[in-house]
This record gives sequence, C-alpha cells and structure tokens, in this order.
Amino acid sequence: MGCIIEFVAILLGLIQALFGVILVLFIPGYAVTLVFYPEKNEISDVKRIGLSIVFSIISVILLVLFIDVVLAVNTTPINIVGAILIFSLVAVCIWKAELLFHERIQKLISKESTTGQHARPVNLSALKFWSVSKNNDLMKNKSQKEEKDDDL
Repeated sequence: MGCIIEFVAILLGLIQALFGVILVLFIPGYAVTLVFYPEKNEISDVKRIGLSIVFSIISVILLVLFIDVVLAVNTTPINIVGAILIFSLVAVCIWKAELLFHERIQKLISKESTTGQHARPVNLSALKFWSVSKNNDLMKNKSQKEEKDDDL
C-alpha cells in the first residue's frame, strides 16, 4: 500500500513540475506573441514557439520583480502563478480586442469598396497649416471688431 502512495505522490509531483514548466516557459510568452503578431499566419509556428519561450522567460522575471519590488507582495509560488495567469489573460484580452479592431477595419474597407467611396489620403501638414491660418484670421477679425467697438 505504501508503494502505491509513493507512486501517486511521484506522479503528482511530475504533473506539477510539467505544469510549472509549461506555465513559466510557454503560456505568458505565447500570449505576448499573439499581441505582437495577432494573425496566425504572420510568422511560422517555429518562430512563434521560439519567441514565446524568450518572451516567457523575460515576462516571468519582470513579473516577479514587479510584484516583489513595486507591489511589495511576498513572492510565494501562489502569488507568482496568479501574476503569470493574470498577465497572460490580459495579453489574450488585448489580442482579442486587436482582432476585433482589425475585423471592423476590414469591414469598413470592404463597405467603402462596394459603395464606390474610397478613402483619400490626407495631408496632415496642410490641415495643420489651414487650421493655423483660419485661427489667425479669426483672431484678426476679433481684434478688428474690438477696435471698432473701442472707436464707437
């Protein structure tokens, strides 16, 4: 009976270690790569896995430092796992929001192309110059009006 209990304890320890390695070396980095490269076909799977490992190591180190130094929370395993999971969930939410934004932009572009209206490029420097000159004209008109009021 003691042999079975030891086997179960070792098996649970291996599962816990495997979960820890996956959590620390893959999940947060994969979420970050989804934020930087939201489309699945933007980079290859091998590059995404490599980047996720690198981003995971960096993000876990920075998260532990953040919760210890900035938040002044004890760095227990539970706190670290919680911070990693919250960080990963926030990154996934940003990724989903980014996908929705791209989807809406694509709908607007397709709607414009079907109606025949095309977006025209805008020269922002010309707009800025126009707004400054209009503002100057308004100021001149205002000062001329004040001068006329003073004369009366």
